[in-house]
Amino acid sequence: MKNHNENSIYKILIVDDVETNLELASSILQNAGYMTDTANSGMNAIDLAKESRYDLILLDIMMPIMSGIETCISLNKNRLVDSTPIIFFTASDDNKLLAKAYSVGGVDYIKKPFFKEELLARVNLHIKIKDYEKNLEDMVEDKTKEISQTQVQLMYILGAISDGHSTETQLHVKRVSEFTYLLATLYGLSAEESSILKDASTLHDIGKLGVPSNILHKEGPLTDLEYEEMKKHPELGSKMLADSSLPLFKAASIVSLQHHEQYNGMGYPNALKGEDIHIYGRIVALADVFDALLFKRSYKESWSQERVLKYIDSLKGSYFDPKLVNIFFANVDQFLAIYDCELEKSVQRVEKPKKIVQIFQTLFNKTPKV
Repeated sequence: MKNHNENSIYKILIVDDVETNLELASSILQNAGYMTDTANSGMNAIDLAKESRYDLILLDIMMPIMSGIETCISLNKNRLVDSTPIIFFTASDDNKLLAKAYSVGGVDYIKKPFFKEELLARVNLHIKIKDYEKNLEDMVEDKTKEISQTQVQLMYILGAISDGHSTETQLHVKRVSEFTYLLATLYGLSAEESSILKDASTLHDIGKLGVPSNILHKEGPLTDLEYEEMKKHPELGSKMLADSSLPLFKAASIVSLQHHEQYNGMGYPNALKGEDIHIYGRIVALADVFDALLFKRSYKESWSQERVLKYIDSLKGSYFDPKLVNIFFANVDQFLAIYDCELEKSVQRVEKPKKIVQIFQTLFNKTPKV
């Protein structure tokens, strides 16, 4: 049972055109520890609701000019109460009137003249229900965030595995995602969409899981036949992700399919041209190539920053969307800062097997065999 100190965090609005009723209800609730405001008309109540948020409203039905029912309708129409419970005061026994009160948003009613014990019991009950619903919403939100974070962690791991099993490829996936997010926000995508694309970019090469290992991990250049096999990975990846209805995986499906398309229509798998290529594909294409050239991979040595920048500039309008290239060069210092040594260290500290174990424990509450 709540004590008076616990009640002090709750604020209640009492609305009645009879002054003695306001004084009595306010006195009872204040003695129980609640904070109260009073209003002697519907319009006064609406004005107060615009200035303060209340945990509960006690509202008389029968008032002149604006009835309690009309006041309740206005409060809800103007979104001044949201989930705030409204308890009606009434001296009427008219069932149709009470039904109307419930239909416009009332959660309960108290007959007048009211007495202390009933008033406190009803108020305490609906405050508890409101708290329970809020706590439940918070729990659902926390659990949803936890599941979402776990999905993202799995995506980063799968992204690294799809392109090989080394720390080198794990770092590539991380850097490309950071680069993608920066380019997306500078292009003008919303923070939410940029965040989705950032995480989706980690699966740009997920289709490589279907490429034979001897080709995927070959050191040195591929033969023509091997290259044709490698070129199948965008469609393979897109098919892996296509059936999901989650926004994250829908975006990843687009990225996987289109990140090797070229602005001039000379890319693969569908030879899309210009803005027929989804902006997700255009952004990740630039992010992927930039990182792949800057850093050493099993099949190539790293390029100098000067050489990489000249190469990207030379492909503006052919391989890459010219608008994105212009954005990149206008903010090149920010992109190069992504490769700060602390980012490298933060990723290297996490060992892939341990991370997988932790995620399986989160999902299934048990340790897999590894």
